[in-house]
Amino acid sequence: MAGLFDTYKDATVLQCSFIEKLERLDLESVNGFSDSLASFLSAKDEKNFVYGLAAGRSALSLYSFLQLLYNHFNAFPCTMEDPVQKHFRDTRKNLGIAVSGSGETPAVNKYIEDIINQGGDMRLITANEDGTAHRLVEDYENGSILVIKGKTKYDEDMTRTSKLSPMGTEFELEVLAFLNAVFKEIQARIDGERDEACESYLSTIKDFAAQCKLISRIDEERLTRWFERLFPRSGRYIIGGVGRSGLVARAFEMRFTHLNKTSYWERDFNTPSFQIGDVYVPITGSGNTYECLEGVKSAFKRGADVLPITTNPSSELVELMRVRGREDDIVFIPISERYLDQICGSHSTTSWLVSEYSMHRYPIFEINASIFTNSVVAVGAEYLGIEEAGMKRLHA
Repeated sequence: MAGLFDTYKDATVLQCSFIEKLERLDLESVNGFSDSLASFLSAKDEKNFVYGLAAGRSALSLYSFLQLLYNHFNAFPCTMEDPVQKHFRDTRKNLGIAVSGSGETPAVNKYIEDIINQGGDMRLITANEDGTAHRLVEDYENGSILVIKGKTKYDEDMTRTSKLSPMGTEFELEVLAFLNAVFKEIQARIDGERDEACESYLSTIKDFAAQCKLISRIDEERLTRWFERLFPRSGRYIIGGVGRSGLVARAFEMRFTHLNKTSYWERDFNTPSFQIGDVYVPITGSGNTYECLEGVKSAFKRGADVLPITTNPSSELVELMRVRGREDDIVFIPISERYLDQICGSHSTTSWLVSEYSMHRYPIFEINASIFTNSVVAVGAEYLGIEEAGMKRLHA
């Protein structure tokens, strides 16, 4: 599997270039997006409803941003996947944020039409200026569009490094990084400060890019062994994570389906219990997340393998693996020391309480984990001999 590590490095370098590309995004568009969100969120005397309109991994990139809005502002996030929240409040302020790389996802376009017909504000992020979503929003008086050029799963240009970035990885990763980087610009505008040079946005993107370059420093021998434990198996893949790490886990789980593997996100209603031959992959930056720790204990009890992704070498997770003699099965994602201290901390969580800092911090681990798992998928496709065209046939 020596050649697979080279594939991993090449894929990681490519993912980092996607982040760096955001430094060259048109600043007029960045200002426009920031101003429009600030204008909507600045109302303090009423509950603002923000609807996330997206599907698949694009939705997961967007939901991370919705969580930030909920934590910082008087904004209640609604997703179209949640039947409890699937209502339009016509007596309140309503904003739809749609993310669609191709602009041709039927369900997303239907929700865009619904928001427009109800008179709500509409913001679209897309890669396709000729797509249906773009056409729906461009002439709407309460709508605006941000174009982030990136390869989507519908891109037919096979020269665009699809082997190392299959199935729309570029656009989805760029949306995740952009929304988290632009957040401070939105905050500044709400506080009455506007910087047309977008220095806060640009410095954050540069920081994200610097952090993601550290991912290539994972020890080759350790990672190669992890690949050898991960791919050649016929059992089920169960991927776990909570909060923003859970969004990364769900995106990673989708990719195992594309690799023609039987996979589940740990917290789905139809996820089976562990059995011998399964592998559990918990994703947790701190390594102290209650649900992940319980998942590890359950997996070991039932004879499944455990291959965690974390960044904290001093966590309860590491201790659980060490007791079982499985410490070598852990992948540690590198981040700089100043973020390591913030993410790791010294506290385990209950099933529903997390620190205020965890709610507000930049998703450094989550972005790096996204890049890492995207690169792992590229390695898996090569190991299993699956081309992007084959992955598309398996895509829902």
